Amino acid sequence: MSENNPQGNSSTPAEAVEVRIEKILNQGDGLGRLDGQAVFVPLSAPGDLVRATIIKQGRGFVQTTLEEVIEAGPARREAPCPYYGDCGGCNMQHLTPEAQRQAKADIVLECFGRLGKLDVSELLQGPNATGNDLGYRNRIRVFSNPAGHYGMMRRGSHDVVALEQCPLLPEQFNKDILPWLRMLPPVEQIIIRLDGRGHWLLSLFGPAQRMRIMKKILAAMPLDEGPAPGCIGILFNNRPIWGKDYLINEIAGSKFRVGAQSFFQGNAEVTEEVITLVRSWLQELKDKDELGGLLGDLFCGVGLFSLTLGDFFDKVVAVDSDPYGCRDAENNVKRSAEMKDKVKVYKGDLAQVLNSEKVTSAEAWESSFCIIDPPRTGLGKDGVKTLLDRKPRHVAYMSCDPATMARDTAALVEAGYEILKLQVLDMFPQTSHIETLILLKKQV
Repeated sequence: MSENNPQGNSSTPAEAVEVRIEKILNQGDGLGRLDGQAVFVPLSAPGDLVRATIIKQGRGFVQTTLEEVIEAGPARREAPCPYYGDCGGCNMQHLTPEAQRQAKADIVLECFGRLGKLDVSELLQGPNATGNDLGYRNRIRVFSNPAGHYGMMRRGSHDVVALEQCPLLPEQFNKDILPWLRMLPPVEQIIIRLDGRGHWLLSLFGPAQRMRIMKKILAAMPLDEGPAPGCIGILFNNRPIWGKDYLINEIAGSKFRVGAQSFFQGNAEVTEEVITLVRSWLQELKDKDELGGLLGDLFCGVGLFSLTLGDFFDKVVAVDSDPYGCRDAENNVKRSAEMKDKVKVYKGDLAQVLNSEKVTSAEAWESSFCIIDPPRTGLGKDGVKTLLDRKPRHVAYMSCDPATMARDTAALVEAGYEILKLQVLDMFPQTSHIETLILLKKQV
């Protein structure tokens, strides 16, 4: 193989290699092997024989770009999106839905085995084909190109691929919203959030002078009409300039105010699946008389788990460091007749909040059920220590990164917890993002 040539310049031509793909790795690249080195090939499928160009060479591995599929493996299909491969938004559309789900299950097994030294093959369930493979997303960020069209970043660059549609978004986005965006004064970025019931929120980002233009356009509209069908609010650089700055999302029979800057799950259907699954676990524990009176909803966001699981408990302690999520969580709790006297929302660092005397007693924590949904970086050493200091009886851990989840789970197992259940969820079809949910119990 040639020396590292990341730029592929003319003085040292990039080397092309042929390799058979064995499996899909975390982050979505295919893995092949050549001359004792691992070869990472994006947009490849298990069983493919591909020709790829080396763009980076490291110790024991090479990173490539896919040039040609010489022989297609059985998992490969024609991608449903015409922009796939150019647009950088997805990286698994070339795999059949079944192959995508199998790859995600395999990745979770591999992460737990390699990073956590845990064999979870007998416990792992899913992902199940319960949600829609397309049209499921309720949020998208698009970028403008010099012509004023909007789209996603081109794979491996900062260029923008102008889109006429995105199959991952509902038809309302493709038919009504995206064409309407082109009539606006151009801005740098736009975030669209949908509630699944025909309403949507628009967040624009760009130079301040564009906001003045937008305000003039909005001021000229008839007072009884919105700017576009279904639009209920517009923000500019996170400042509301028309209508509302939040949506109302409904999940598992509960309504959630979700502000423009608050996190909310991007797939409502699979989020419903998560709630149903955790409720079934709670019912099992209740039937065995193993469920205490306290729910610790750690990294609570807008209060999703507090409101949908809180009826199993006498008290709910909800914690998050995000001020926007906490504001929405407090609002959602107040609006719930069943939960308003049961749930207490605490804003701040997890360790500082849980170490506070005013939160709850050590005895309550030791019989508690804690559900945690941390950022992609996971709990880390400090977060694991904070959790272990509380000694909860059960921990349900939801994560969008199996690598950090495997690391944190290994630390919990080493401290005396046993894995009871492990479920992979297809929260993000067509992409390599993986949602995993695990249930652990502290051994006596």
